[in-house]
Amino acid sequence: MKPKTIAEIKANLETAAYVDRLLPPVRSPKYRCLMPEIIYTPQEIALMDRRPVRPRPTQAQVSLWETVTLEWIPLLEIDERRLVWKRANRIPWKILCREFGLCRTRLMLKYDKAIVKIEFYLKGKEKCRVQKMSGHFQKKSL
Repeated sequence: MKPKTIAEIKANLETAAYVDRLLPPVRSPKYRCLMPEIIYTPQEIALMDRRPVRPRPTQAQVSLWETVTLEWIPLLEIDERRLVWKRANRIPWKILCREFGLCRTRLMLKYDKAIVKIEFYLKGKEKCRVQKMSGHFQKKSL
């Protein structure tokens, strides 16, 4: 299911930003520790502090994150990318106004323009897929 409305596109951008925070950080490869593992007794295990389990993104969320970061975001210019991603992370307009050096109205117009670019891309992609399925691009035999 591809989003067709601007509200769905914004929701998908927010979901992708949320998943981006849930993914583990990229780390450089390190040396392994060759110390033997410590074997704990059941009493020691019972007295240990339990760490809270971090939520993990589902496969659908990860595939949505890949779609947003690999297909939608590269369509935009660099300033638009930064703006869209920061709004998806729910950074307030006031902070963004200071960072970009624009008033709130101008920034909102720029944001809406970037979302509309993504919407046109998705609608054009859907239109192209429908035309391919209908045989519009097939060779005509004489």
